[in-house]
Amino acid sequence: MARLLYLDDDGALVALVARHLERAGHSVAGFTNAPEALAVFRALPSQFDLVITDMSMLGASGLDFAKEVLAIAPSAVVVIATGCEEPNWAAHARASGVRAVIEKPTDAGEMAARLAALLPGTGSS
Repeated sequence: MARLLYLDDDGALVALVARHLERAGHSVAGFTNAPEALAVFRALPSQFDLVITDMSMLGASGLDFAKEVLAIAPSAVVVIATGCEEPNWAAHARASGVRAVIEKPTDAGEMAARLAALLPGTGSS
């Protein structure tokens, strides 16, 4: 079981994705507010095996959030979910330390499988 931090400004989506990831056996701390999520991560970075954030949120950038997480814990596994189809953007995110970019919309089961492959100890990150 992995401990995940999930950030998206859509509360209904946070609840839906968290429910599916919990059914897949993970523990999920869901947030709709980037500063709150960052404060929790900053206080307990070792409590999370993986951080996933939406790219475009009201008043916040998922890439900026990812960079702040990585500044706190450079070895953190950070994933960005996005509807942006610009290939250069994904390459820029990976160059910033993001481990993967998941394009939305995606099936919750597919997302769980992609995240599982990125978790420490799976040998696939």
